[in-house]
Amino acid sequence: MLTYFLNLRKSSLDYLIFPASSDVSSSSETRTNPILECPSCGALVWQSESTGRDPKTKELHFSICCNQGQIKLPPLRQPPPVLEKLLQCKQFRETIRVYNALLAFTSIGAKLDYSVVFGRGQFTFRIQGQTYHCIVSLIPKPGLPPNYLQLYIFDTANEVKNRLEALGQTTSEGKADEATLKVLIEMMDANNCLAKVFRRVRDRNEANSEQDFTISLISDKGKGKQYDLPQSNETLSVSDHPLYMSLQYLLLFPYGEYGFNTEIPLHLEEGSSRTRQFLRIRKFYASQIQTRLKEGMTLIMSGRLLHQYVVDVYSTIEEDRLRWTRNNQDVLRAELYSNVCDAVGKGDTDARTVGKRFILPPSFTGGPRYLIEKYHDAMVICR
Repeated sequence: MLTYFLNLRKSSLDYLIFPASSDVSSSSETRTNPILECPSCGALVWQSESTGRDPKTKELHFSICCNQGQIKLPPLRQPPPVLEKLLQCKQFRETIRVYNALLAFTSIGAKLDYSVVFGRGQFTFRIQGQTYHCIVSLIPKPGLPPNYLQLYIFDTANEVKNRLEALGQTTSEGKADEATLKVLIEMMDANNCLAKVFRRVRDRNEANSEQDFTISLISDKGKGKQYDLPQSNETLSVSDHPLYMSLQYLLLFPYGEYGFNTEIPLHLEEGSSRTRQFLRIRKFYASQIQTRLKEGMTLIMSGRLLHQYVVDVYSTIEEDRLRWTRNNQDVLRAELYSNVCDAVGKGDTDARTVGKRFILPPSFTGGPRYLIEKYHDAMVICR
């Protein structure tokens, strides 16, 4: 029997892996519900997460990782040697959010729950409200120091000092080490394609500072679809742009890899009657965060930055669901839930309370109608 042992972060947690086609029976919990490798994508999954067996090969099917082979994403690359070595250090993983903020091209906007984020015990990252990634202009405002992507262009001779001053060193997660930060900057210059673009802007600006130019982030060269960087202080909220996450999480994607976009095709069998041909955002991230032995494990080994990333991803998925609900009220037949006639029937005479409302259907997880429906189901069971 083929067996793999995997030790992550030099901890005491060992994974015992069995082939997905093996019949494992034992009284121990590990033997009754072992961790298997998905035969389609190689993700580590529990046997109880399977959706059935292939009638011919007798291999287990799994939908949680690759939807039974329909999702095929480029494998995550191994991290650069410098980053791989740092990820083995516990202190670096505890302050990795600080280093990522020092290197990021964009800033993340969210209302943090500081009572939880900086509380005692196990690290927890919790936010409230809407999140967004803000990208600044290429040139800082007069009288203000450069920040974020501007630090890749202006006064790079004092880059380490400028980055530490821009962050303010006010975080309670610990201060960044100057030597470590310098090594990470050099690593980004050598490996990150986005950093190389902004370095070329620096060189061009130093050679001829009076010449005007812009940078375009191309989404799909083949289809002519592109998103331009803001010309002023605007918020970049194009969450389906393939560089949306790479601009913010440089230590998770040190090469500047493309992420999710709306035109990633599903690998369907010939003659399939399925109408959806492209990958949805939830399925993309569900597949991306899986642990695979044959791929890079930068995501899994990134400690607190992984916590932040998963919360950010969840917020992005939720925003996508809300946007779909808002744009498909006619499909959901929202007029059956609430309309102006309801307001008139209740005797409302204040026109300010009557407007266009977006109704969340019972199928929206966490919505008021969803909770009421589940409450009624629970009461029926309790009878």
